[in-house]
Amino acid sequence: MAAQAGERLTARLVLFDLDDTLCDHYQSHRLRLRRAFGSALAEYPAVDLEALVEAAALQVGGTAHFAEVLRGAGVADPGCCQRAIDLYRADRFLGLELYGEALDVVRAVARHARVGMITNGPSAIQREKICLLGIGDLFPFILVSEEEDSWKPDSAIFARALELGGVGPEEAVYVGDSPEHDVAGAQAAGLQSVWVNRRGRAWPGGPPPDFEIGDLRELLPLLGVRESG
Repeated sequence: MAAQAGERLTARLVLFDLDDTLCDHYQSHRLRLRRAFGSALAEYPAVDLEALVEAAALQVGGTAHFAEVLRGAGVADPGCCQRAIDLYRADRFLGLELYGEALDVVRAVARHARVGMITNGPSAIQREKICLLGIGDLFPFILVSEEEDSWKPDSAIFARALELGGVGPEEAVYVGDSPEHDVAGAQAAGLQSVWVNRRGRAWPGGPPPDFEIGDLRELLPLLGVRESG
């Protein structure tokens, strides 16, 4: 999966995922959970906060699982659970930032090929996130799954991106962090796939991506692009 010397992607259109590809949702999510549970559990100093945060982080969306996670830590207090929920919801984008290389890489790629974004999630959340990060103007088009009524790995949302980009699947690349949603979806739609594996995870199985990279800068030589600066 890792690139070999001289290997290249052929792309007139490069599509990017958002969360944990361009911005660090992984750390933001844990920061929100740590603040929410840390404050709510002030009366329960024996609880292993980090273990609880990791258990809660296994489910990315919503708070319906908070009560079960707290019970697993020996806390059955509904008031504590509600405090955690309220704090978690208080700042949906707490600590959310772009990865340090994201802007430079997207700008460099955009000088070489057309770019676009495909992101899963509710429209209100993803559009606000894109506005907060200040990256909307980087992309000629951004597809949000709720607006398209198609969620990765459904190939329909990839087909719509190809239509907007004016290319066939063999001329497009999708760059994302999720094996299940990004890589599998791109493969099903016939696109070339690049897996962004920032945390050194093992490939979970199934058809591997065309390339694996540790951060977005590693994308540039695959496309034959030189970073500016």
